[in-house]
Amino acid sequence: MEADIMKSYIDELDTNILPFVDYEGYDDRYPALSTQSFPAGFYDEIRHASRMLFQIFCKAAKVFQQAPDEFALNMDMPENLIPYLHRGNPLGLPTWLSRFDFVLDDRGQLRMVEINADTPCFLIESYYANGVAARYFDKVDPNIDAYNELERFLKRVYEGTSRKKYSVTNKQHNMMTDNETEPFVFGCFHDYLEDYGTTQFLLQAMKSACPEADVRFLSFYDMVIDDEGILLSDGGHAANLYRLHPMELLIDETTADGEPLGEMFLDLYNEYRFNLFNPPEAIILQNKSFMSLVYALYLTNQFFTAPERDIIERYLTPSYFESDFPNLDDGLYIQKEIWGREGRNIQVVQKRGNQAELYMEKFVDNYDDIVCRDSKKVMYQDFIKQKHFTHTVDSGTKEGCLTLSCFMLGDQASAVGCRFSPEEIAGTEAYFVPLLID
Repeated sequence: MEADIMKSYIDELDTNILPFVDYEGYDDRYPALSTQSFPAGFYDEIRHASRMLFQIFCKAAKVFQQAPDEFALNMDMPENLIPYLHRGNPLGLPTWLSRFDFVLDDRGQLRMVEINADTPCFLIESYYANGVAARYFDKVDPNIDAYNELERFLKRVYEGTSRKKYSVTNKQHNMMTDNETEPFVFGCFHDYLEDYGTTQFLLQAMKSACPEADVRFLSFYDMVIDDEGILLSDGGHAANLYRLHPMELLIDETTADGEPLGEMFLDLYNEYRFNLFNPPEAIILQNKSFMSLVYALYLTNQFFTAPERDIIERYLTPSYFESDFPNLDDGLYIQKEIWGREGRNIQVVQKRGNQAELYMEKFVDNYDDIVCRDSKKVMYQDFIKQKHFTHTVDSGTKEGCLTLSCFMLGDQASAVGCRFSPEEIAGTEAYFVPLLID
């Protein structure tokens, strides 16, 4: 569906809510002018697949947590992060807010390619902008009740992390007087527009869901920790912190004096001085070779139930550890760095015998702006030949591929979202495309 470039749903978007309609350095605006429609049953399927895969991933995460440290090191997990991946958390889930990403193969079948379990963005587009477009075109929004789901979930998070309700092992820090507040702090680096917008979006949703709550924003530039935890400007301390900052980077950060800030921060967390949203163990699922672990457990034939195996076979893109590569069949494989983000350093390789030739490399425009940890290892996935779509953006009509996302609020599947990339492997050049119901 094409819209007149002079006037479109994009003009209806509140840039106070979605502050990155225009991205510096890009000729086109971030939202596409066209929309993408699927039947209602398609959205049911993506939510069902996400819900089932989430249960499967939680089951595999326990295997990781129970394995010796050497196993984690073989998956390129930062050694100094491993001691913090075993503390229980109030929701009892390895990640509280996550996003599954799928592509459509050339038969139109959904194939899950990644999970962002640590610091998922794309929330504003899915929970807000998609609805603006649906109203503009007078179509049914597949996310019709999703914002209410988000508010209910954040209320659950707020109440579930309350120290009055959440009994911790370190009892001396569980003594609270009736007039003591429990500040729920939302934090990110405020000068990174997408992170700031996403953090504010969640903060406002929690404020709306919990009017009585003490909810505040704190820029990570202004964060101070002391022996009691995260110090706030009024002399109090944060009871909970939502952090939009990758755990694999946080762990190695230092103070101006060279002290291990990340480790000191997580020591306080391990002492139950505050809760983290997402918890540190979200990094287990974020680690790209975690999908290789899930697939290896599937191949053993003994770990997953028959219904779980059916879901893996149908939706999970076959994924392999770096050490598996010599034993794989000849063919095309995607090679991903364990800690890569935004499509950085992704290659498609052609395997012939023991040789791997470069078939295609992902070129990222703003390579140096993408903050990510250097990876010591890679993982491999079967290369999925994708179905092609055409969409209209400010500069005209382009052909490319879709990445379809489904957010998980705890273990509940929620909003869906869509990005369109003129390239086979989506990166920072991808456009937001509103999803509608046929």
